[in-house]
Amino acid sequence: MAITGDALAFFTGFFEWVKSNMVNIISTAVIMGIILIVYRFLLRETDNLRKKEIIDLNTAFLIKRVTTWTAYILFGVLIFNILGIKIDFFLGLWVLAGGTIIGFASMNTIGNALAGLIIMMSTPFKINDRLFFQDQYVVVEDIDLIYTRMMTLDNVVISVPNQIILESVISNQSVHGIVRRRLAITTDYSEKPERIREILLAAIKKVDEDLDKPEPYVWITDFLSFAMEYTLFYYIGDTQWVQLIDSKVREAVVHEFNENNIDMRTPNLIKSLK
Repeated sequence: MAITGDALAFFTGFFEWVKSNMVNIISTAVIMGIILIVYRFLLRETDNLRKKEIIDLNTAFLIKRVTTWTAYILFGVLIFNILGIKIDFFLGLWVLAGGTIIGFASMNTIGNALAGLIIMMSTPFKINDRLFFQDQYVVVEDIDLIYTRMMTLDNVVISVPNQIILESVISNQSVHGIVRRRLAITTDYSEKPERIREILLAAIKKVDEDLDKPEPYVWITDFLSFAMEYTLFYYIGDTQWVQLIDSKVREAVVHEFNENNIDMRTPNLIKSLK
């Protein structure tokens, strides 16, 4: 098969270019080999550190990602340099684009960092405090610059950005060490309030977690259409077990009402029409 003049000229020019740049090609290949060896070494050591639990999974992923992109950039620079392509313009675009992306991406990070400093300085809560946050009880595990870590009652650790904490209403239930709880029940209007109050107070006395001081008390909190609403107020000292304590209080109230033959069901419209 005959080689055309253009193809012959191309191969001739290519071999001449290789011959004249042989030293540069060899040195670049050696450098790229060294970069590849270092790259594989870093990946292997990152995996070893992860297996030994010296670094966590996210940190290992970040190190691998940064190492990989750095290797790609270095390979690209070396190839462009061998081909004699000026990369100043491309580097300028890369820096500009990267700076813009990092700037936008870091806005939330900077905001969270400032919020973290405000939380650390104003100390609305501290580590091991019990909080009521986003409709659940949590215990503060750690306060970092970007995130605050909390443990829920389900033993699940949640990491909340500090900006969200700064913009949220948080109830710190560890300030005084005592929390008031409440339980609302209804009975028929035929029942005397004094008797219902006595029964509720007798029920709460059977719950060990209830604090004697302040003393529990009962209020009439509403007049419903077919029943009267009573609310039992009681105090506990450890919100870590609030759900268990509330359950014990309900159980004690049900038992006490059954012992006194009082129906806790709210009378309904069907009963009123009989």
